Amino acid sequence: MKALAGVFIVLGLAAPVWAGPVEELMAMDRAFAKMARETGYNEAYLAYLAADGQTFTGAHPVKNKADAIKQFADPKNASPDPKKNIRTWQPDFAGVSADGTMGWTEGHWLHKGPAGNGTGHYMTVWVKEKGAWKVRADLGSNDATP
Repeated sequence: MKALAGVFIVLGLAAPVWAGPVEELMAMDRAFAKMARETGYNEAYLAYLAADGQTFTGAHPVKNKADAIKQFADPKNASPDPKKNIRTWQPDFAGVSADGTMGWTEGHWLHKGPAGNGTGHYMTVWVKEKGAWKVRADLGSNDATP
């Protein structure tokens, strides 16, 4: 009996580790941050925003993806900062619904760019849209200035 238990323990240790839904969502959040660093904040938002995705911060919050496209293309709109340099954007925690169709990530960010420098905390609500994680709601706050 001890030998059989030992076999199961060894098999359990040798079994590959698959990423669960929380790890998948945190990886998606990190991919979003990587794209923002490499191609710009606005491009990343357009790539990851759900059709009905919204933002709740800034001078011109986004109402949906069509609104984001319009706002980011408008040269008179002072809010978008396509050259914002995201230094760090790291999810600290995440959760996924039992059915795997909705989740959230939260973490900290630091950016430098023409519009200024800042650090803060964010929370993003994600939904599955055509099988892929997309941003449904994004909000954040700036850290207090010392």
